[in-house]
Amino acid sequence: MSLKWIGITQRLLENTSYYEIREALSVEWGELFRESLGAFLPLPLSYEIAFERYAPHLSGVILSGGNDLNALNPNALSLMRDEYESKIITHCLRYSLPLLGICRGAQMIAHYFDSKLEPLDGHIEPHNVVDSKGQSLRVNSFHRYGITRLGEALESLSKAGDCSIESFRHRTSPIFGVMWHIERTPKMTSDEAITCWIRLLQSYSK
Repeated sequence: MSLKWIGITQRLLENTSYYEIREALSVEWGELFRESLGAFLPLPLSYEIAFERYAPHLSGVILSGGNDLNALNPNALSLMRDEYESKIITHCLRYSLPLLGICRGAQMIAHYFDSKLEPLDGHIEPHNVVDSKGQSLRVNSFHRYGITRLGEALESLSKAGDCSIESFRHRTSPIFGVMWHIERTPKMTSDEAITCWIRLLQSYSK
């Protein structure tokens, strides 16, 4: 069986010792794919290559974490990333390509669909979230901004103790978001958003 590709966006960094803009991805993503997504290989996406060139080869996409959205903390690199990821969301929405946003990626999806994001306390350490069935799950959140209201196209799957949204899905398309870092725990948590996304990945890959 040939392996399938999952595209994953990278954070943008400005080197401080000499000027250079870098695309970067934590090595923890490799561990996650090895342990929990063995039928797939990660394909880091370059912001200098149009997403349409990648799309025919992908079974799904991950918008990774790192840094703030340009709407929350304006700067040139965040703007560059936001514009690229907006095009990815538009493509996934149009062609039903399974999409998962992680932390910043979830914020990006929420922002795209007119959700409200606000500064929150107590979200830079492990804490519990509760899903729609009342089941509790321990997660590792590290973000300054949380989602306090979802746009009409999205629905909540789990919430933190302060009622901010920790995971969600699109009502009609295979688009999901989780606010914690799945790559920092190679054995992925069994949240509904992640479980559904993986199932759709497998269906899309057939």
